[in-house]
Amino acid sequence: MIATAADGTRLHYIVEGTGPPLVLVGGRTSTIEGAWWRYLPPLSARFKVIALDNRGTGGSDKPDTPYSTSLMAEDALTVLRDAGETSAHWFGLSMGGMILQQLALTHPQAVRSLILGATHCGGERPATADAPAAEGPLRRYANLYDARFITDHPEWVQEDATHFGKMPLHAIVRQDQAVKQHNLCARLAEIRQPVLIIHGRQDRMVPVARAEELLALLPNAQLQVIDPAGHQVHSEQFVTVLRLLQAFVEEVERQRA
Repeated sequence: MIATAADGTRLHYIVEGTGPPLVLVGGRTSTIEGAWWRYLPPLSARFKVIALDNRGTGGSDKPDTPYSTSLMAEDALTVLRDAGETSAHWFGLSMGGMILQQLALTHPQAVRSLILGATHCGGERPATADAPAAEGPLRRYANLYDARFITDHPEWVQEDATHFGKMPLHAIVRQDQAVKQHNLCARLAEIRQPVLIIHGRQDRMVPVARAEELLALLPNAQLQVIDPAGHQVHSEQFVTVLRLLQAFVEEVERQRA
């Protein structure tokens, strides 16, 4: 399916399943297939799942113009409305979590709850200390996965890698700029919806201290630190994250009822 943003950018998305609406928003460079291929079958059995390719990736247009998390939040809202919904639960990974922070601030009526995975609220922070590097042909993924996971489960990482998409360099640069410009830390107290924060203890790209910062700033949040897991916590600990996600969304729906 294709929705059209206000600036004419075509946004590719899919809809699967029935039930409470749940929108999946991937991180920098990720596509629907790359981020969510493990999740779509079990989630669509319980929810109406809407997943989109952010501008710059997958089947969406890739304009060489400035991107921002604010602009991509408007993209996500456009997709939600095109899918016939006015509000939903939202699960965002990394950059996707930043997009959802902006969405909740700009369009709170569209947000029933947030699940924020491996993300932060912006601003510069000290980098995490280097961890032992993975060896072998999968070592290029050492910043995404815990090194021990790559060593112990190379077939899982390789299977993930077969689903990763490609995007033009200009679009990578534009998404990078959006991430670097994102800074909503001072405004997170305005987000009143229930929030589940999921973070890997061994995340080298976004240190776990950033998840703890989110917890301190969001007034209605809970944090699940998963150990062991790196930046790809949703893949490395797929069963655990899926269980947490389903239970959280269903509890929020019960409270709404």
